[in-house]
Parts: sequence; structure tokens; C-alpha cells
Amino acid sequence: MRMNRSLVTVIIPVYNGGKYLAEAVESIYRQNYEPLEIIIVDDGSTDDTARVAMGLGRDIHYIFQQNAGPASARNTGIVASRGEIIAFLDSDDFWPPGRLTVTVRYFDQHPEVGYLLGKQMMFVEPGCAVPPWMKSKWLSEPQDASNTAVLAARKVTFDRVGLFNSEYRSGEDTEWFVRASEAGVPMARLPEIILHRRIHGQNLSGHIIQMRKANLMRIARESIRRRQER
Repeated sequence: MRMNRSLVTVIIPVYNGGKYLAEAVESIYRQNYEPLEIIIVDDGSTDDTARVAMGLGRDIHYIFQQNAGPASARNTGIVASRGEIIAFLDSDDFWPPGRLTVTVRYFDQHPEVGYLLGKQMMFVEPGCAVPPWMKSKWLSEPQDASNTAVLAARKVTFDRVGLFNSEYRSGEDTEWFVRASEAGVPMARLPEIILHRRIHGQNLSGHIIQMRKANLMRIARESIRRRQER
């Protein structure tokens, strides 16, 4: 049975995320799925990320690079990956059991689909204030998400669409989804909760939100330009 399953590569980009990294990796091990490859890409961390990563298991592929942003870190993982299916997990989030099983099953049943998204359940880290922009239902109901944290894709999809644009430090997921749509890659959404997303002071600061808004305008302009050049 194991020999017939697709090899899944899980890529964890991390920057100064040693505090939560072990919990993220443990949620991957709880998937009870094989064959599995875990790649941690340390994007120039200065905290204890390297020490934590080295202590998580000999079967983990740890890569250190100079700080270049999350898109670059994910790209490093993609290039190093051996899996037919690639999934991403941020170092401060974790997966519910069964996330990989439902993902691989869907890909097997729908060979035309190039990538999958799904639902996330958000929660605020104890001791952190609820951001003023956050709607109460986001913490009580699962939400459809469109970000790399819920993304799983066939590796051949990256051959078709390309890697993430490392010029973007925020919004690189949206930019990639736009290019995937332009390339005509079929996408589907899983109805299950496939991610528990942690909200804390560092991952959704006002600066990051403003940068993402600015990048969305740039993404739209670049998409228009590409269409006009065809």
C-alpha cells in the first residue's frame, strides 16, 4: 500500500520561529502518512531555530540560507524536494490529523487538478490581543483560505506556473495564484479544515498588512500587462 502512495514533501519556511517549530513538525508526524519528506528552510534565523530543527529527527532535511524572505525560502524547498505533491506549513501553524490523507485522496481521484486549497481555523495565541480588524466569526467558524498555508500542489504544477516571485515579501501567494489562473491550471477547494492558523503579534503586524495591500495593486498591474502582451 505504501509503495503505491505519492511521496509528499512538506516545506516549512521559518524565520526566528523556533518557539513554535516543534509543534508544527509534530502535527506533520501525527498525519500517519507515508512516504513523507519534511524540508525546513531556515531563512537566516537568529534565534534558536537551528537548534530546535536539528533536534526534531534525523529524517528532517534542514536547509539554512541568508534571509531573503518567505517566497525565496519556499522556492529553496521546492527545488530541493523529491515529492510528487508539495504542501506548505508555516512554522507557527499546525495541521489537524488527516490533512495529508484527504489531500492525496483528492489528487488521486481528480488527476486534472493542479493544486488544492482548503479551510483554516484561526486562533489567537494566549496572551495576545485580538487584532481590531479581525471579525469574531473568524475565530469561531472555519474560513475558506487562499494562501500558501493551505496550499498543496503537484510538483509539475510549479514546472508549469513557475516558482514564487521572491521580489514579494508579502502577497507572494496571491501573485502565484494569479499566474496559475492565467496558465489555466485547474484548482479545487477541500471542504475540510486543513490548518490551524495561529495569530500572534509578529505574523500580522500593521506594517505587513499595509505592505500586502500595496503588493496587491502591483500584482493586478502586472497581470494586466501580461494579458496585454499576449
